[in-house]
Amino acid sequence: HLLLQAGEVMRILIALIVISSTTYAAPIPKSLKAKKPFDITGMWKLVECDSNGQQIPVEGMIRYWKFSNDQFEYYKDEKTKMDEPTTTLITPDSVKPHLKMMGPWQCFFLRDDSRMVWVYSNDLELTLHDCNPGPKRQIKVFELVK
Repeated sequence: HLLLQAGEVMRILIALIVISSTTYAAPIPKSLKAKKPFDITGMWKLVECDSNGQQIPVEGMIRYWKFSNDQFEYYKDEKTKMDEPTTTLITPDSVKPHLKMMGPWQCFFLRDDSRMVWVYSNDLELTLHDCNPGPKRQIKVFELVK
């Protein structure tokens, strides 16, 4: 009868250890819990361009782009909006906000603080998974202005 009681005591101790370890575990800091939302909102300056794996000079191109809420507009400089229609981007999957559609074309965005890389393709068969240069890919590199 004593062994039965020792077994019960052991089960109770194990249960208490498990409960206390989960109850008294250090809380996860909010900074680790909260995932920073993907955001490309702001005024961006075009600094590099690549087409089909070849660098293209940005001189003569539209240099300022203002992104807000899945739309962008073109600017001559930081303050002067161009008379061009606003382009709409669609985010088809909220779990992958860096993947967007520009009309029928897939776009892939990668942002690191004040730098953003945008790759898109006119090839409807091409699936984009990264911002690496290559055939059938158009890449624009921007720096955040404000």
